[in-house]
Amino acid sequence: MKHKIAFFDMDGTLYQTENDIIQDSALEAIDMLRKEGYTVCAATGRPLNQMKLILERVHFDYYVLINGSYILDKDFNEISAYPIKKENVEKLVKLCADEKYGLMFHFGDATYIYNDFYPMYYFCKYCNVLDSLFYDPNQAFHKRHRVFNAVVLTKDDQKLKHFMEDHPELRKDLINVKTNGFCYDIFNADNDKAKGIEAILEKEGLTWKDTICFGDSTNDIHMLEKADIGVAMGNASDYVKSFANFSTTTTYDNGIYNAVKKILEEEKD
Repeated sequence: MKHKIAFFDMDGTLYQTENDIIQDSALEAIDMLRKEGYTVCAATGRPLNQMKLILERVHFDYYVLINGSYILDKDFNEISAYPIKKENVEKLVKLCADEKYGLMFHFGDATYIYNDFYPMYYFCKYCNVLDSLFYDPNQAFHKRHRVFNAVVLTKDDQKLKHFMEDHPELRKDLINVKTNGFCYDIFNADNDKAKGIEAILEKEGLTWKDTICFGDSTNDIHMLEKADIGVAMGNASDYVKSFANFSTTTTYDNGIYNAVKKILEEEKD
């Protein structure tokens, strides 16, 4: 067996964002990897509390959460964490209050809306994560807990662009979903799924040469590029695959299954 560990993006790769349905063929692919001795891991932009429906069907050996800023083992023990600095969180709270931006924070295993409740509610309804959502009218939860990610919703992002220019230690990624305006993930500029994966590889005594990664979006590019096998999935595959060492463009229904089957066949040659 040439490779030893596999990382799966969640939304758009392992399942459909709108309903969290994981195809039986994808679960079979994961079982195939496990039977061959692979360590199987999640690599997602989601916090743990938004993995409920997924965890009802599959558990992973490791979890790279919130775009690499919160890393857990199979028993949900923390391996590493890279929260946003408190002063930057406070500045985001003020900016969103002043500009009437929708604001939501991920705290690792909790998600709180701070303002503009209903637009954020409908955004979360689309992503099928309403049961993991809380509302903090006092906007104080961040004073006692670590913030790993902010989600900002606005129809006019000019002030947000200026804010980001003034804070180069942060970065924003456009979330490609149906929203009433522009929706952005904001987190530490040096946080990345690849960074979270490297923490796991170090713990396991492995390298990128031992690694297979599956992803479909721009926040997956670095892990696909660094992995010995990077598999670009879904609608974004034509763009993402140009960064990967190995890629497959398939329909969603059996995409992961076909890719895993092909990889395992090549492993045996």
